[in-house]
Amino acid sequence: MSDEPYDTDDPQITRSQIAEMAGVTRPTVTVWERRSEGFPSPRRAGDTDYFLRSEVLDWLDARSVPLRLRQSGEGNTTTFGGRARRLLAMGQAQAENLPPSCTLTTPDRSPARQRQADQQTRGAVQELMGSLADRVGGPGLEVNYLHLLLGLLFLRVVRGDLWEAVRAHTARGAADARPAAELLAHVGGVLDREVQRLGSIPKFKDVLSRLMPRSERDIVTVVELVGMLDRDAYQLIIDEYEKHARLRSREFFTPQGAVALMVDLATASHGRDVRTVYDPYVRGGEFLAHVLASPERTRRHHPDRRPPRVFGQTTGRDAAVLASLNLALYGAGSGVRLASEKPWTGTGNTAGRADIVLTNPPFNMKDSAGETRRTGTWAYGAPPLDNDNLAYAQHALASLREGGRAAIVMPNKAGNSGSRAETEIRRAMVTAGVVECVIALPANLFTGTAVPVSVWLLRHPSEPCDRVLFLDARHLGTKRARTRVLEEEDVLAVRDTYMSHRLGAKSHPPARSPEGPDPQRVVPSVLVGRSEILAQGWSLNPLDHIRPGEQDWRVPSPGEDLVARAWDHVASLTERGRVADEAVAALRSEVLPAETSGVTWRVEKLADLCEIKAGPSYTRVGKKDRGPAGAVPVVFPQHLRDGRITDTGEERVSGKLADRLPDYWLKEGDIVCVRAGKTGPPAIVRTEQAGWLMSPNVLRLRGRDGVELDPDYLLAWLHRPQVLGWIKDRSAATAVSSISTAALGRLDVRLPPLPEQRRLATLLTALEEQARVHQQLAAAVSGTRDLLAEQVMSAA
Repeated sequence: MSDEPYDTDDPQITRSQIAEMAGVTRPTVTVWERRSEGFPSPRRAGDTDYFLRSEVLDWLDARSVPLRLRQSGEGNTTTFGGRARRLLAMGQAQAENLPPSCTLTTPDRSPARQRQADQQTRGAVQELMGSLADRVGGPGLEVNYLHLLLGLLFLRVVRGDLWEAVRAHTARGAADARPAAELLAHVGGVLDREVQRLGSIPKFKDVLSRLMPRSERDIVTVVELVGMLDRDAYQLIIDEYEKHARLRSREFFTPQGAVALMVDLATASHGRDVRTVYDPYVRGGEFLAHVLASPERTRRHHPDRRPPRVFGQTTGRDAAVLASLNLALYGAGSGVRLASEKPWTGTGNTAGRADIVLTNPPFNMKDSAGETRRTGTWAYGAPPLDNDNLAYAQHALASLREGGRAAIVMPNKAGNSGSRAETEIRRAMVTAGVVECVIALPANLFTGTAVPVSVWLLRHPSEPCDRVLFLDARHLGTKRARTRVLEEEDVLAVRDTYMSHRLGAKSHPPARSPEGPDPQRVVPSVLVGRSEILAQGWSLNPLDHIRPGEQDWRVPSPGEDLVARAWDHVASLTERGRVADEAVAALRSEVLPAETSGVTWRVEKLADLCEIKAGPSYTRVGKKDRGPAGAVPVVFPQHLRDGRITDTGEERVSGKLADRLPDYWLKEGDIVCVRAGKTGPPAIVRTEQAGWLMSPNVLRLRGRDGVELDPDYLLAWLHRPQVLGWIKDRSAATAVSSISTAALGRLDVRLPPLPEQRRLATLLTALEEQARVHQQLAAAVSGTRDLLAEQVMSAA
């Protein structure tokens, strides 16, 4: 590959442009380039690879479009080259027929010109947001100066005639030594008339009057620099503004990577023609603008498709104006309403109006009045008075048309808070099947907050889902300065992981698709049923469900080499096994000498060491009292596995009933044994099971006060085969085996001093983990062997 650009008039295009031209995704182009013979070779210029368009078209001419990728009107003889030429012709025709009322400046996009334009744009934005901002805006970078820049950019891109008039007037005014305030008043007047025509609030003249320019020449410099910008500079200006301004949760903008991810997931889940998109908390209009930008590409594939109608609302006057300007850059009139109330209490009723809702509401903000919360109608439960997180989630759902989808940014706290009101809302949402997917995002995405966040993908209750897909995308993104940025490849990785589960649920073969994420960007994921979510306190925080090494590694992403992934899983388990082996070796050298060092052992009866408590009677926790909707899990013998207490599934009771039975609550360190039923090893209660309830069929062992007893040591003693045999022998020989508290209390327990108990328990626990990891490794190796055999032999 050469490092010199092509010296030719033939248009030069990037891989993303090839994908757009051929009507495929960006990863498909990478697959073609790596695996297909004769694919054109690129030339590198700067940091980008470029291809000759004619060479790409010739190669595409020889490649037929497979049935599953065909678009409307395409038949058996359609090639990717034919499609590309048709789309190019449509794009040219549309460019020649743009309406004069919305003349968007379309720059030359050849690689050389584009590189020059990008450098020029970034340089101009840097200068505008540097010392010039202080000279015009006064001390600090104020939002008033932002209005000036974005207002001028609007004129530059959308109203070329007015832009030229403003530029000429400013130049003449500076030459005539007119005061800077007079020049700004003229600009403000022009902008007010235009935004009023768009349906937004005229306020530029007032806002620009607050600027404090040092000279009229600085105003001329600002106008000249804005003249070097195109539409894409809007986001660059916003990004620079955020770097300097100290924005609160109400004010900061949603980063473009997160916007692209949310729009992509919502539209992919919706799967139909999107007609209306709504944002109940408009910031800079970034969601709505992104939706408007996407059809510019889509219309080349579907020229008869109308762009969606976008609308939103905000309580901030500045946000209303800036969002309106952003939408105007894409030829849309203002669909942003300035409201004085929260969206669920205002006069603008949005119930059932949107195909898609996209929003980034303020985090953990309080409804100070509280009255609306008491009188409002909430399908999934009244939100608490101390924050509006789940009020926005419910409003988004209420605003959806049948079949609609919503993507909303939520602080992680909203997913697993201990608030009873929020827990009940999450329970109701999961039970109704309106939560489709939750994605944990990387830290430091936002300039204004370090609060960890997730994206909740919600769906209209007319199309409920039985399980929730959790994705952990915290490792994605590129670090830049103080923030982390989601790149296009990161968005694709999350989308492909989501689609692999979605397609797999419909029995499609995603592993055979040529499209897939970068292998270096694997996104851990797991599908979780309602009973498992209940076991985690109705948590919707992905980190409560995805644990390292435990995610479903067999679920393939489209285009992924499943055998390669299996080998990666084997390698991961091998490493975990190595760590477990080393831990056991180190502990063995520390613990075993204690057996011969003269340690004094004693023998005690179990009843003297522990309080042994039987579970409540069936009259108090009967079958009619239990069900999947309960808040408190009830532990039965079948939930005791390998020394652990597992998910209790649908065996749950209400919090009200559990509150009446405090004597039967479990707490950390308790040991639960089988009282009646098939005898098996007991299990220990860990932190996450504290507060669960005993069933009538179990016994609880709790160390007595003042007794030196380590719970993990006692668990290991009870797991000894001799002890399990002793318990089995003393279980009553009836139709259903059972053991009484008195009989179990007579069990002998041999104890060393407490420090030795702990050292032995540490070693035995490490050995248990070592055995578990090696069992998983053996299963993974066997599974990889089967996959490899299937792949090789099927191919043969």
